[in-house]
Amino acid sequence: MIKKLSIAIAMMATFGCSKQPEQTHSVNKAQENTFVSAQADQEQAVVHNGSAEDSVAAQITQELKPVQDICLLELKSGESLANLLSQFAFSDRDSWLVEQAVSTWTSLTKLKAGQLIEAELVDGQVQQIRFEYAFAQVIEIKRVDEQWHASLSELETVTQTKRLSTSIDSSFFVDASKIGVPNDIINQSIVALSHLVDFQREVYAGDQIDFVFQEQQLVVAEELLKQISKPLALQHVALLSGKEKYRLYRLYRLYRFTDNSGTTAFYHSDGTLAQSFLMKTPLNGARLSSNFGKRHHPVLGYTRMHKGIDFGAPVGTPIMAAGSGKVLKAGWGGSFGNRVVLDHGKGYQTLYAHLNGFANGLKAGGRVKQGDVIGYLGNTGLSQARHLHYEVHKDGKAINPLTLKQPKNTKLSDTQFDEFSAQVAQITTLLDSENTKLAHHDGQSGRIGNADD
Repeated sequence: MIKKLSIAIAMMATFGCSKQPEQTHSVNKAQENTFVSAQADQEQAVVHNGSAEDSVAAQITQELKPVQDICLLELKSGESLANLLSQFAFSDRDSWLVEQAVSTWTSLTKLKAGQLIEAELVDGQVQQIRFEYAFAQVIEIKRVDEQWHASLSELETVTQTKRLSTSIDSSFFVDASKIGVPNDIINQSIVALSHLVDFQREVYAGDQIDFVFQEQQLVVAEELLKQISKPLALQHVALLSGKEKYRLYRLYRLYRFTDNSGTTAFYHSDGTLAQSFLMKTPLNGARLSSNFGKRHHPVLGYTRMHKGIDFGAPVGTPIMAAGSGKVLKAGWGGSFGNRVVLDHGKGYQTLYAHLNGFANGLKAGGRVKQGDVIGYLGNTGLSQARHLHYEVHKDGKAINPLTLKQPKNTKLSDTQFDEFSAQVAQITTLLDSENTKLAHHDGQSGRIGNADD
């Protein structure tokens, strides 16, 4: 009988969290089930009128330790934390107390479908809850004397430098994404290169791109965490661009540097600033659909001056500020539909029309930096098809954005150039290292030579 009871207890402890109802999507992360099966001492056992079995069962009950389970659960669409944990003796009061405990950082109402929740159970009741708050941050809530106490844990990370390179087959963004370049790093690269490259007319299939960037990674990756790395800053980007049959290749190689004033920008290897006053194109992945000058208006039906250029792209494509400045207008503009007007100083203004919507927080009177997202491409106002209408004005007169003459760029001082050159040398060593991790798209070598532009 002792053996039968021991087996029954062991089965109950073993199946703990794994036998939860399907709606919890429960996955056993670890089970630490401890039980003690008593062994009868034959010399001291009390055997009287069939009471020996009852005595052994009582001894087993007294010596049985709490059964502990750690379960990994996933929130479904429309499901709350209270619903998810209700089967584990988690009451509405518990939910309210946990909400108060985490209010310093977040709200339980902000937990979305797909969020992983780690629950530690003792005898089937929730005693601790953990979930990912941000990269390398976990919120832990513990039950203490019928109260709940929350804390934010910072996980250990390490910063690494990575290099990835590829050849363009579809587009700059798509092909960079295929080899694992984070979206934020791709966007930083596009902003850096857009001062020099017209992505609509000067990038071709077969062009090569090279990225060097810093990435923060978790030292220990838990199953609870969905984000195990975080891109930091682009350190270097190179683009070998041009038409092969004409041998008109151009190499752009840019390096990130922060000067003595704390301003961060990209420079050529000779210390010349690679940042123009206004970017050539304020969006990525678009085609030039209409140029500057007189044209037959597709909606009005007659010829008139087209004071800007049009870019065709999918609705929702992010639109960037061509330069730093003040927001003069951000709202409805009649035939322009949703439009933004920026003042860049020195008599320059830019206009972005027919937007689908505006970036969060953008309003007249605010300030933006070059490359900031200000809105999203749409088809509002007097517009026949989805596109961005982009204008540049100098002293109140519209000028062609594609032929805009940029002021000459400045160079780093001798002292700063020495510091910059040391950083360039470190990156060059990385590029030349045989141990550098490379990623190639479609088996093509995406390596770019060390010749400068």
